[in-house]
Amino acid sequence: MRVALFFDGKNHMKDLRRASEDRWLDHGTLAHWTVQQVGGERLSAAYYYTGVPNPNDDASERHALSDLLEELEKRPGFFVRRFNRRATTRDCPHCSQVIAYTEEKMVDTSLVVDLVTLAVADAYDVAVVFSGDLDLAPGLNAVHALGKQVWIATFGDYGRSRGLMRAAWSVIDLSKHLDEFAYPELRSPVGRRVPATPSSVDAEVLRELVRAEAHFTAGGGFVGAHYFIHRWKGHSIPDSSEERRQSLERLMASNQVETYSVDGKTALRALDHGEGQIEEEETVEMRLTDAMKRLRETVEEG
Repeated sequence: MRVALFFDGKNHMKDLRRASEDRWLDHGTLAHWTVQQVGGERLSAAYYYTGVPNPNDDASERHALSDLLEELEKRPGFFVRRFNRRATTRDCPHCSQVIAYTEEKMVDTSLVVDLVTLAVADAYDVAVVFSGDLDLAPGLNAVHALGKQVWIATFGDYGRSRGLMRAAWSVIDLSKHLDEFAYPELRSPVGRRVPATPSSVDAEVLRELVRAEAHFTAGGGFVGAHYFIHRWKGHSIPDSSEERRQSLERLMASNQVETYSVDGKTALRALDHGEGQIEEEETVEMRLTDAMKRLRETVEEG
């Protein structure tokens, strides 16, 4: 059977954070696992629907979402649908203050349209919707009328409507299987052997961590551990998440890096062992890079 996946990105990630705080998902592994769970034979396609943050939203969240979407688009069979968030306000019923925020528009309706349209086109046999939003129920009913199955996948009861459960063919509780498709957590090296590797790798990882802290200075210098391991684009550090993780564990063991927690999220911090020199060198490097970029643009314009 052919299986198509439909992600309501905002609800999907919000419920993940509620259920497991700081776990990050390998969506490629999740897709393969889900196909097997519903008795499918192959992935038809995976569609990810999400609102795009505006410049006033949290910088670290913007970067994390941008990197996630870029990674998803590189995966075979994954397609990202982006929608602008609309700025709006409302009066707080408790303090009468005006609250400004952004909201997504057209995400649910676009997901339902694609869900039904692709069913009519016989593009899949089974669909799995990663959302618990009741607004999707009419779409599930329409697809079932076409002779297809629609499952829903959520993290336990978080955000899961009973009405949507009644409309679904069946329900997958992702929270019970996180270890099957979530990235491993950063572990403390205390009491176990830390894999050895050339020290130059650790030096570059430390240098990049200092760069990341400087990059997010406006947000308090918070560098999420999983973001740095899986998303941060460094100059010379390994592309492999596992190599980055092992390097960080060595740096933690040598007391050059430590972790701390903010709102349930694990963050990284370089300790004061000469980082000032690294940061100074990195600042010079960034200035030279900017100068070369301006020179290149001048030559191209000329």
